[in-house]
Amino acid sequence: MSQKPLIIVSGATGAQGGSVVNSLLATGLYKIRALTRNPNSDKAKALESKGAEVFKCDLSVREEVENALSGADIAWIVTNFLDPSIIGKDPGEEERQGKMIADIAKEKGLNWLIYSSLPDSTTESGGKYPDVTHFTGKNHVEQYIRKLGIPNVTFAYLSFYSQNIGTFFLPLISNENGEIDLVIPYFEENDQLLLIDVRDTGVRIIIYLFILFIYC
Repeated sequence: MSQKPLIIVSGATGAQGGSVVNSLLATGLYKIRALTRNPNSDKAKALESKGAEVFKCDLSVREEVENALSGADIAWIVTNFLDPSIIGKDPGEEERQGKMIADIAKEKGLNWLIYSSLPDSTTESGGKYPDVTHFTGKNHVEQYIRKLGIPNVTFAYLSFYSQNIGTFFLPLISNENGEIDLVIPYFEENDQLLLIDVRDTGVRIIIYLFILFIYC
């Protein structure tokens, strides 16, 4: 490409998006449009100081998504099940958001959509754990995207963030000796918990982009 590709990164001040946008900015190879609902936050201003175009976008507002995707070559899209407008209120909203964004990406002629997805819990567990909402919703969006005809699509599957230990799952000082227990829900005695340092997300995306630009 004679010009730097324009890459859209949603959730740019969050965990996944923040890792991706900072890693992409560090290469100097791309124009980055960082999406956030609050462009005046400290994190948004920090991204702007590094050269990102910070762009106000609520993923539930169609017009804002249309504006955000205008002129883009590539988009990294992650939706947030823990958004206050979704969790505990309307779990189906995340799926609607994802499908709307995919429709707009198709309409805008996006060349490459990278969507942060999850497996279908019902299928993967053989029906043992049916309809884990944020897994199911994201996977429904993935299946929808597969049929849309966007030229290039990639689905990123990330495991449990190691950063969740100490945030969502707080260590407990359990007795007089000061021993610390870490309480994490397991379903079977020999379950294993796969972990990823969310800061590595962006590095993996960069490697992936390099490979695809070379061979595609």
